Amino acid sequence: MSFEDLEDIYEETHIESINIPKVYYSKKDDFKECSYQNLDKILSLGNIEFFTVTVLIGKMIVKDRKEYPDSGEQYIKYSVNKTKDEMTILKAVAVDESENIYILKDYEAMRKIWHEYSITGFEKLYEWYSDKDMDFQTKISEVLLDIFDDNTKMDND
Repeated sequence: MSFEDLEDIYEETHIESINIPKVYYSKKDDFKECSYQNLDKILSLGNIEFFTVTVLIGKMIVKDRKEYPDSGEQYIKYSVNKTKDEMTILKAVAVDESENIYILKDYEAMRKIWHEYSITGFEKLYEWYSDKDMDFQTKISEVLLDIFDDNTKMDND
């Protein structure tokens, strides 16, 4: 398969919105503190950025996926921009997970992977947020530094 073939497959996936199972991203009777809508503001991220962060935490840190409920979805509007970093990252996660470049032609299969990783990522993110022994921003900084150190060690090996 040539680079042009890969590029054509990638370009075929013009995603205009991503839907999130909103029901899962908030705890019953604790909507304001434990919710997708609250944590994205604490981290000063937009919807698509926050969703991408939770997918990456699920994939790279938790290393597990969890099925999600099918109801109560919230759509993240995403303007069609082929160079948008978040969409490139999300598509790369789907390709890596499926080990098949042709998954890029199956939006529903990609969405399932993203949601399942996002749920475990959101749970981990909220666990860090709930830990009152450490400041949330400090915890995230430490996690990112640990990941950077791990990657630097792999590069040096």
